[in-house]
Amino acid sequence: MNLNKFKPYPGFELLWNLHMDQNPSGDGEQNRAFLQELKTLFNFNCPENIAVYDRSVPGINGAPNVNIRVYEPKDSEILPVIINIHGGGFVSGGLNNDDNRIVRLMKYVKCKVISVDYRLAPEHVFPSALEDCYAVLKHVYENEEVYGIDKNRIAVIGTSAGGCLAAGLCLYARDHHGPIVTFQILNYPTLDYLSSTVSALQYFDDNPLLHGRNMSGVWKMYLGGFDGTQPSYYAVPSLARDLSGLPPTYIVSCEYDPLRDESIEYARRLLSFAVQTQLVVIPGVPHGYDLIQSDLTEWSVQGIAIALNKHFSSNT
Repeated sequence: MNLNKFKPYPGFELLWNLHMDQNPSGDGEQNRAFLQELKTLFNFNCPENIAVYDRSVPGINGAPNVNIRVYEPKDSEILPVIINIHGGGFVSGGLNNDDNRIVRLMKYVKCKVISVDYRLAPEHVFPSALEDCYAVLKHVYENEEVYGIDKNRIAVIGTSAGGCLAAGLCLYARDHHGPIVTFQILNYPTLDYLSSTVSALQYFDDNPLLHGRNMSGVWKMYLGGFDGTQPSYYAVPSLARDLSGLPPTYIVSCEYDPLRDESIEYARRLLSFAVQTQLVVIPGVPHGYDLIQSDLTEWSVQGIAIALNKHFSSNT
């Protein structure tokens, strides 16, 4: 890797050894030590003031039940709720992915969070994952008393591939007169299957964590192959011609991410349809930067929290 073209933000150098195939460069002993260090990034110690439990909710269109994880303050009351959609390139990940991300956000936002364990590709191609996310949104909206939530304050947050699902979910709910999502947070999302932006080419094969060249295979698995027809914009949100009527949006992008310019373009297009939109490009970091706990990660979380708190307080 040509490190001369990167200027990592201090504290994030660790990520320059990692790729999504989890086959970092270097000798065997160094790799083992690195992978062990990486595992510690996912260690989760639940704060004493937060209760966490798992359950399942009915699927839709004949699909099986969907597993969810609920996070709520122990001094629970009627609170806004965030539907969380994890990343993993549509093909990996689960309920353990975002434990730390969620409790970091809950330090600053008094809310409940419900995380979705959607079906994964390639065994389950589009629209399976999106249907699971919609099933959870619909279930939560229709069972506000069960969860102690205010159904008029439902936000959606998605990370990476989860950001694609979050954006597709908001489009689907808008078009099908579904539950109203009042705020969406797209955390370094993948939004375009063409990988033709400047950043996708800039970081095509020489980049930490995620390469532009990886994306075609990921999309092929999620979509069930390429047959020459244009996919649904619920699967590929960048294809949506009309972005009007979508909820206020907060987008986080990363400087050294092949997906960077997809986020910037989606933010620009949302603004052109008069959708209230905030865009933050985090300097000196790659895709997946928020695996690292640092002052920059905390600053990013606080930015999301400020936007959420402002939104939730104005919709009481």
